Amino acid sequence: MRLSFQPSKFSNMEIQKLFKLLKSITRQTNIRDATNALSSLLSKNFSGVNLIVYEIQSTRIDNSKAQRLVCLDCLSKAKPIFLGDDKNLLQAYSEKMDLYFEQSKDSSKFILPVILYDKSVSHLITVEHSYFDTSAKELLEGLMQIFTDVFRSLHEKGYDPLTRILNRQAFDQISADLVYSNKGLDRVDAQFSSIAILDIDKFKAVNDKYGHAIGDETLVLFAQTIRSVLRQEDLFFRYGGEEFVILVKVVDLEQAYNVLERCRIAVEARKFPQVGNVTVSIGFADLTSNSHPSRDLSKADKALYYIKKNGRNQVKSYEELLKKELLSAVKEIEGEIDFWD
Repeated sequence: MRLSFQPSKFSNMEIQKLFKLLKSITRQTNIRDATNALSSLLSKNFSGVNLIVYEIQSTRIDNSKAQRLVCLDCLSKAKPIFLGDDKNLLQAYSEKMDLYFEQSKDSSKFILPVILYDKSVSHLITVEHSYFDTSAKELLEGLMQIFTDVFRSLHEKGYDPLTRILNRQAFDQISADLVYSNKGLDRVDAQFSSIAILDIDKFKAVNDKYGHAIGDETLVLFAQTIRSVLRQEDLFFRYGGEEFVILVKVVDLEQAYNVLERCRIAVEARKFPQVGNVTVSIGFADLTSNSHPSRDLSKADKALYYIKKNGRNQVKSYEELLKKELLSAVKEIEGEIDFWD
């Protein structure tokens, strides 16, 4: 890792401060927490610095089939920006290069793209500041260069390389965080209200008939389709194979159903190259604050199993199916979850 400044320019006190700042960033285990930590770090140690970390996502406009790249603030504070509408963001993204420029005589800005192992850009880190003193400016820029490397590592660790969405490891980490943060909290304080498991119908037949290359392409397009209709606050994971998980932000049961039904309809309406039509089955459950998300996921999985046995291409709630006595309740065995009951 190469610093963009010379340590010899700084006093021992400044270097010790830098190491403390770095430690507070590198201890983070996911992108959102790392962004929060960096934002807090900058506000406490630098004056007049504005940080925005944009995630690059593909989205559809209204009912159009055309896709556009949108920049989404990881902390949901700034409004989404279409990549093509900001020439500086577009340049940093397209040229995959750091961009430094002055906005006015009192303000400067730089944009750092997070370039992954496959040379794609996952995020754009923007920093506005009013530092013109060489030492302070280089300290800030060097710190952000190091953060970009940390951010890249976190992204590649927590994201599925094929579909570019969160992976199973990220789900396990976020689940652990939810268990910790929700202890003793009421439902209204929770960040998510429902958990859903999605399974592409008859996906094995796609691989068998068209080969794994087309199967992989189908998975990528499926993930893009779901991501384009989810809200920014919903979290989307590739759980394994053709199974995916969604954590739905706080809404009531009917609204959660509507979110997931939009996903089902979007997949059904899309034409997949060579494969043609693809459908998805979605089981979901209430995300309770007094149990581990894996238990609630097992409920969603039980609803999914019911759908698979009763026609596929549906969205069903575990609670509704249980109320109608169409399935039995998920049981705990010696503190563990029985997924196959």
